[in-house]
Amino acid sequence: MRTLTTTEAEELAARRDFQWWQVFELAPGVLAPGVNFIELLIERAQVPLDLTGASVLDIGTTNGGAAFTAERRGADRIVAVDIFEPTQFGVATLCEIFESKVEFVRSSIYDLPSHPKIAGEQFDFVFFFGVLYHLRHPILALDNVRQLTRGQAYLETAVSDNVLPGGLPTVAQFHRGVGLNEDGSNWFTPSVSCLMDWVRSCGFDATIAALEPQNLPHRAQVNMTPTPGDPEWLTLSYERPLRVQVDWDE
Repeated sequence: MRTLTTTEAEELAARRDFQWWQVFELAPGVLAPGVNFIELLIERAQVPLDLTGASVLDIGTTNGGAAFTAERRGADRIVAVDIFEPTQFGVATLCEIFESKVEFVRSSIYDLPSHPKIAGEQFDFVFFFGVLYHLRHPILALDNVRQLTRGQAYLETAVSDNVLPGGLPTVAQFHRGVGLNEDGSNWFTPSVSCLMDWVRSCGFDATIAALEPQNLPHRAQVNMTPTPGDPEWLTLSYERPLRVQVDWDE
C-alpha cells in the first residue's frame, strides 16, 4: 500500500466526485473529511496494531477506512463489502490511488456467505461497524457474521438505552418509516442488554468494548468471538439456519 504525500492526500480529501462518510488517515496528518471516525472505533475495539498475515472482512465498508487501516497494519487478505457500487463512496478510486490490495465485493450481509469470491471462507478479523441498525433482519445478519468469523468480530451499532423507559432493559425498538434520525434505512435499535442476548444466542462470546455515552448509551461497541460447536440457538430450537440463495451469474 502506497503512502501518499501530504499534497496528494489534501487533493484527495478535496474531491467531491464521491461521497465522504468516514474519517480516517489518508496520509500522516491528513484525514478524510467524513463524519464517522472509523479509527476511533478501531481503537475502542482494541484491534491489534499488528495484523501481519491476517485475513480481514470489512462489512459495510463505505469509504473503506477500516479496510485500509487493516492493510496498513499488515493484513494479507482484505475484503471490503458494501451494498453500493464501489464508485458511490470512492472505494475503487481510493484503492487505485493507494495501490491497495483491498478487494471489493458488492453484496448484502444476507447473501454474503454464498458470494463466489468468499464462499466457504472464514476470516481472522471481521469489522461490522454501523450496519446492524440498518437491517430489517438483524439476527440473520449476526448468524451470517458468525459463519464468516474464524477469530474475532467487532460490532458497532446504535442502541436505544438513551430513550427506554425504566424497567425495559431487554427490548428492541422498531423504527417504522423515518422514525430514527429521519432516515428510512434505520430499522432496529436494541438495548445493550438485548444486543448482548442477540449476539450470544447467535453463537458468540461477547464483551462490551465501549458505550457512548457510558450512562444511557445511544451507541455501543461489542467484541465477539465464536463459541465452539453449534450456536446456542441451534441447541435449543427446532429452527434451522436460513440461507439466502442468489444466482451470482445474473
